[in-house]
Amino acid sequence: MLKIREMLLFGGQSRRRSAAERLKRGEVLKIEGERKMFENGLPNVALLLFTMLIWGLYFMILVSSPRNKVNQWCFIAGFLLSVGVLKEYIYYGGFLAGRQVALLGVVYEADELLNSILTAVLYYMAMPCAVICGLYFARLDQRFPRLFHLAELALFLPMLCFCIVYPWSQTRVIPLTNDSAYTIVAVYNLIYGVLATIPIACTLARERNSYSFRQRRLVSVIVLLPLWYWLITIFGFHLLGLEDLYKVWQGNVVIILCLFVYYLYHLFHEGIWGMRLSREHFDWSEEPVKMPENTRYMVHMLKNEMAKQRLSVQFIRELEIPETRDELNIIERSIEHIEKFAQKSTAYTGEIHIEAEPVNIPELLRTVADEQTGAWRGQVKIEADERYPELICDPVHMREALGNLVSNALDAMGEQGTLTLSYRTPKRDVALIRVADTGRGIPEQEIGKIFEMYYSGYSDMQHFGLGLSYCRNVVKAHGGYIQIRSSTEPERHGTEFTLCLPRRKRGRRKPNE
Repeated sequence: MLKIREMLLFGGQSRRRSAAERLKRGEVLKIEGERKMFENGLPNVALLLFTMLIWGLYFMILVSSPRNKVNQWCFIAGFLLSVGVLKEYIYYGGFLAGRQVALLGVVYEADELLNSILTAVLYYMAMPCAVICGLYFARLDQRFPRLFHLAELALFLPMLCFCIVYPWSQTRVIPLTNDSAYTIVAVYNLIYGVLATIPIACTLARERNSYSFRQRRLVSVIVLLPLWYWLITIFGFHLLGLEDLYKVWQGNVVIILCLFVYYLYHLFHEGIWGMRLSREHFDWSEEPVKMPENTRYMVHMLKNEMAKQRLSVQFIRELEIPETRDELNIIERSIEHIEKFAQKSTAYTGEIHIEAEPVNIPELLRTVADEQTGAWRGQVKIEADERYPELICDPVHMREALGNLVSNALDAMGEQGTLTLSYRTPKRDVALIRVADTGRGIPEQEIGKIFEMYYSGYSDMQHFGLGLSYCRNVVKAHGGYIQIRSSTEPERHGTEFTLCLPRRKRGRRKPNE
């Protein structure tokens, strides 16, 4: 046993062994490794399954929204953290035991060298990627674009220092031979864990009343739960000298498995990480029933049928039968309602193509206010920052989106209230357009639904549940997002929509990109 330990500690030295010695060492290590894994940790096959489970979870996160930076960096961080399980599987499996490799004039034991390299990747690289994921989660790349890229580079500077001071070829033996070095590496990872958590926690606190809060909370669970379990069980227990708990980190397999189920559950319900799947049941033993291909087909069909009904109503009116007058009026109102629904659906559910040009937003706000509040009895406030009045946007879509928000605000307030339209540019490349009212407010349980297509909090014939969904798509097509704050409390009731838009010119995008 002592000889084996010496070989583990000094496997990176250039001592050459005979083929027989290497073969014997490989067999001993494999037997010893398997015994240790069964006594103190997961079996080797379970480690392989654990690795594949981690890869599967984070690959699904990446596929859910491959262009989203949070998804990308979460995938990278998760993949690097999986190296800890992978290196255990390779090392204790004894696949490379007894083999040697020459690198830069030094002969290493192949399994020891690979283990040290993977340990360096795990200890040095994983946490900077997790911090960057947290920074993107907080949208700091949009709020501080120049400083953000400098911060990205600065986060990897300690990694470079570690690679120089504690070479990657000797990383595995650091916990065994250099307590102070391991303490430094452990504190480094724990500090970076805090740095990754702070922006996520602050964002959740700041956006707790926003439409995206629930989705952000779901994402934060998958990001932070396995991360902190790993940090505490790997570095915390080692710093405290809890040798009996060194293998507890493998309990992360239970957390990853639960998160896998958690992801799949939300994937088929409200969606998660930017993707939502729907289920459709059908009788596979019978001929399938042909359904309309999409909403556009349905709208086209409604228009045709309404045209036939309107002609029929006109024909009956020409017969001048007094007893049918009231019924015909009801039918005509119903036809008008359906036609308006079809018109709105066509205008609001299609792809949004941005034709960007400089638009004077204070003037646009005044125009929208004049159009919407002409006969309204309440108070209208327009607060405009005149430093950078122009915003590169699509004037038609932006005017329609603001008109929808103002119309909803007036409906919420009734005949009296205060409508506030504001435009601010806290930074040269960021614009905030706010539409606030003193209406009855939106109940907290409905905030997560208001942007869903065809969802409406009204039961009348004037609201189709399309306006807010359209507004969100317009803002998203411009590269921005919407924040919402609302209260139903009597002393401070009201709703506030804030359109957060980049002032710098961006390429045309579709809303789902």
